[in-house]
Amino acid sequence: MTVQGNKPRPAGKGPEPGDTFTSPATVPVASSAPAPTTAKPAAAAPPSAPSANTTGSFSLSRQLGLGIARIVIDPGHGGHDPGAQVKGLSEAEVTLDIALRLEKLFTKQSGVQVVLTRRDDTFVPLQERTAIANRAGADLFLSIHANANEDASLRGVETYFLNLSPNPEAGRIAARENAASSQTMHEVADIVKAIALNDKIDESRDFATIVQTALYEKLRTSDRALRNLGVKQAPFVVLIGATMPSVLAEISFLTNRQDATLLKTEKYRQQIAEALYQGVMRYQQALKKVPAVAAR
Repeated sequence: MTVQGNKPRPAGKGPEPGDTFTSPATVPVASSAPAPTTAKPAAAAPPSAPSANTTGSFSLSRQLGLGIARIVIDPGHGGHDPGAQVKGLSEAEVTLDIALRLEKLFTKQSGVQVVLTRRDDTFVPLQERTAIANRAGADLFLSIHANANEDASLRGVETYFLNLSPNPEAGRIAARENAASSQTMHEVADIVKAIALNDKIDESRDFATIVQTALYEKLRTSDRALRNLGVKQAPFVVLIGATMPSVLAEISFLTNRQDATLLKTEKYRQQIAEALYQGVMRYQQALKKVPAVAAR
């Protein structure tokens, strides 16, 4: 209903939804009415300084005040490369399901744009995955994998960033995850050089640390015996060449009975997605601490 001017309305009845009003020519004001006051809006607080890196210094990204607007999520394996497999589970299927859940969280709860390296059971070469992130102008790259080991007693979560590593176990995992690489021996010098010249190591280490903490804290609510295997470094091909902070999260062991049982449930997969989401948002907050309104 549209009400023009002073059209009468039944006593005691307020405006109805959709009503619009035109102001009368004159509105009498009682002389005893107090003078109107104009309240000043609260001033927005300036952004505070970002946190230092875990090394105690400030990377170039933090010195320049850079933030996060786009993340590439990489579900590991796919197509003719199923990754680790146990009865009723494949790494490729588990990681894709978690990646799609994570994408939904970003769509609903943040302004961060998401790009996936794959959306179905297709094979994407390892080098192409970081190339996708570079072409998309991504600010972060998160590769999701499920762990495996001949020792079925091993379980837990761990997160990696790109670097050369003397750790034999990290080397074993890198060898398994890099098995689908098409690179050849004559490229080893260029690969080592690319790793050595990686200028995102500090930020990748910090990103990995925050993601690992979020995974462990969140998943322990469903599994009190969960092991925190920590943050490690290894020469993962899927991380080489990325121009942004990049990490690889091993979200549980398919070869462990307890972990595998949990990974079969939607609840646990959703918790993993939520933990990864929290990790990304906490990392973003470490880069940009912006309070909404200053206290008056």
